[in-house]
Amino acid sequence: MSEPMTIPPDAPLDPPGPRRALFEIYDEGFTCDTWGGVETALWHLVEGVRELGVETEFYPCAQGADLDALAERVVRERVDAVFPLVESPLFDGKDAVAGEGPDVPELRRRVVRIWHDLSRLSPDLSTPPPCPVHAPGATVPSGGHCTAADAFPDGPTREVFLRDLPWTRCFGSRTYIPWAVDHLPPQDLRDPSGPVLLQLGKTSADQARVCLDRLTGAGAPVRVSFATWSKEGRDARELVAPYAASGAVEVVDSYDIRTEWKRVYAGARLFVLPSVFHETFNFAAAEALQLGLPVATLDDCGALAGFASLRAATVAGLMDAVVARGGSVRPAQRPRTGWREVAHRYASLIAAPRRAPAAGV
Repeated sequence: MSEPMTIPPDAPLDPPGPRRALFEIYDEGFTCDTWGGVETALWHLVEGVRELGVETEFYPCAQGADLDALAERVVRERVDAVFPLVESPLFDGKDAVAGEGPDVPELRRRVVRIWHDLSRLSPDLSTPPPCPVHAPGATVPSGGHCTAADAFPDGPTREVFLRDLPWTRCFGSRTYIPWAVDHLPPQDLRDPSGPVLLQLGKTSADQARVCLDRLTGAGAPVRVSFATWSKEGRDARELVAPYAASGAVEVVDSYDIRTEWKRVYAGARLFVLPSVFHETFNFAAAEALQLGLPVATLDDCGALAGFASLRAATVAGLMDAVVARGGSVRPAQRPRTGWREVAHRYASLIAAPRRAPAAGV
């Protein structure tokens, strides 16, 4: 197992010269109705590496589905790095490798996988268990079964994780680069007596109802937004409709977070996001901190918990804490990493020498 790559943020690009990278994006592109965390990250990352002289282009998932065509393009255009989404068929498992065209191994050598979600390791997006082979302190012999065995942990893909966690240790060619949030200016938009800003869509509808009933029952003003990509988010929309029709809650449904962030966050007392998922990052929470709002969430939700001033083990307990202390709790520290640093580290990664394919890949 190799050690993770370490790239100082001020390191010069080596080797020098123009570089070219392709980034996969969802087929909807950068439309405001579907803009989420992945779009926020890729938009600002690509803007940053372009400023450092890297030629970049987006390609939609529909094009990424044809690996042979994508590989031919990569070879023809002399692309240095390709950044597929985690859903890409490039990561469908070792059985998918058979029958690939002659250029696909060259494509794989250029792939950088950013772990923006854990669906390849944990289909329900819950926190993966530490690997019995590679986690720190593991006692299983080296011949044991790696929990990431179906996710190509031996390369040639280069892996980027947002944090150093036990389940990342299965991947030898790994780098840790967080996202940033300084695309929004640091401000204090909080009103301790304003509405509770509640994002729904990352728990069941029953748990969402607990949130709504507990907050409205306590007389707290509530502003609701949604995680629009999930089934839970769509269910929450239906659940909230009668609350909104009665005037019990304010709904901020469709908005462009690039320009309408004040409409979402301004005047709220805190941002509440109960999530049962393992969040690798959460832009809504990070942006709330950037704008002066405290964050409240559940205990076991990955990186999201690190943004929180209020946490609880259950949704009911979290709502009790929000009602009792939501107006007085102070925000946690704003994220320190900036997009300039993130872009420089990715540009260095793009310029780094590529690895040879592992045996059988």
